[in-house]
Amino acid sequence: MSKHLTLGALSCQKSNPPGAVGTSIALETLLLHSSVDSKFYRNDGGIHVLVCSRGGGGLLAERMELVAELWEDNIKAEFVPVRDPSLTEQYEYANDHDIKCLVVITDTGVSQKGSLKVRHLELKKEKEVEREILGRFLSEAMTTQFRNPSIWN
Repeated sequence: MSKHLTLGALSCQKSNPPGAVGTSIALETLLLHSSVDSKFYRNDGGIHVLVCSRGGGGLLAERMELVAELWEDNIKAEFVPVRDPSLTEQYEYANDHDIKCLVVITDTGVSQKGSLKVRHLELKKEKEVEREILGRFLSEAMTTQFRNPSIWN
C-alpha cells in the first residue's frame, strides 16, 4: 500500500505548474519584418547601372571591362552573367533588380565610335555618350536623378 501512496504523491507533484515564466521570440518573423522595412529606408546614395550588350555575341569581355571601369569611378555597376544574353533578358534583369539606368554597348560602338548609349528606363530617355566621359556623365546625371533635361540633349 505504501507503494501506491508514493506513486500517488509523485503524480501530484508532477502536475504542479513550473515556478518560472518564459518568453518566446519569433525570430524569423522579426527578421522578415525588419528586412522588409529596411528595404524602404535603404539609401544607397549612388548610381546603379546595368551594362548591357546588343549584338556582337554578347560582348562579355567588353561588358566586364566596362563594369570594372565604372567601379573605379565609384559607380555601382553590374552585368547579366550570361555569355550572350538577349536584350529582353537584360531588360528583365534590370527590372527584377530595380535598376533604372542601362549602359548599352554594341559591336559597332565599341570598334568604330567608342561611344555607348545610356538609357533611363523610368524616364524613357536615351543619349549617346563617349566612353571616356561615361563616369563623369553618370555622376553629373545622378546629382539631379537624371531629371535635368539638358543632360539628354
